[in-house]
Amino acid sequence: MITSLKQPAKCIRCGGRLSTPDKCIYLDEEFVCYHWICPKCGCEFDASTCLYQDAPLTPEIVEKFLPDLLVA
Repeated sequence: MITSLKQPAKCIRCGGRLSTPDKCIYLDEEFVCYHWICPKCGCEFDASTCLYQDAPLTPEIVEKFLPDLLVA
């Protein structure tokens, strides 16, 4: 499972870097399945990710991660 598209995807067989999935299938509003084909070794595999994470947005989190965006 690929947890984030911010990190480059890698082939499960050879470790080669993958730039874009061959196909994306939206399973529902929250989940997407990606079909990958490695150009280096030809390995085909599927991976999925959740589009939405239930993370509480508390004032402490906002202050810690977005301090410059706070307006007085």
